[in-house]
Amino acid sequence: MVKEIQYINIRELLSRVLRHPLLQEFSLEQAVQYTIDFIDTFGFPNLYKDKEAEVDICDYRGKLPCDLVSINMVKECKTDMPLRSMTAVFNPGGKYYNHLKQEPQFKVQNRVIITSFPEGKVIISYKAIPVDDEGYPLLIDDSKYMKALELYVKCHLFTVLFDLGKINGAVLQHTEQEYAWAAGQLESEFKIPSVAETESITNMLHQIIIRDDEFINKFERLGNREFRNIH
Repeated sequence: MVKEIQYINIRELLSRVLRHPLLQEFSLEQAVQYTIDFIDTFGFPNLYKDKEAEVDICDYRGKLPCDLVSINMVKECKTDMPLRSMTAVFNPGGKYYNHLKQEPQFKVQNRVIITSFPEGKVIISYKAIPVDDEGYPLLIDDSKYMKALELYVKCHLFTVLFDLGKINGAVLQHTEQEYAWAAGQLESEFKIPSVAETESITNMLHQIIIRDDEFINKFERLGNREFRNIH
């Protein structure tokens, strides 16, 4: 999917849910929690925002951005070399063999990035949940997204009301069916590639010569067409 994504305030979700007479106790804090759970459940890359951050490395360690959800790639600022996932059993420290040719590596522990080199700077490309100036998650301004999110919240809230005997099973079942349909539409919206994305995928799958340097080139040429000269 290639489309311009716009965002709206999370209070739009609060407004939609509060229109139901049985859900008048729904709060902004609940809206935040359900939104984060919803995004994590679906896990579509397009539900996150692509961001970059420069991190200082001191004594092999650096502090990760607070809004980081997952890392796309890490590269060293000085050499522009991408870091691969660390395979060492022990954490680096104590000795650093500058005379050995070593690929830069990293791993993540407790919101800290650990690198195979002791000092420097890295740039992290990562996925983040978009937030507003108050720190609340922003919602994607898309009708399918908002409908699925609203029904996701209602399913959870109606489950509580059903357990308390305040609604019958038919109401909950109807909402669950609506959510299943809306979730399917959302999946189609965000998972089916566009024509331009399909072209890149096709180029990747129809290569005769295997390229083993895509990672080191940060995948910039991965979707390029392969040209063959016939003499």
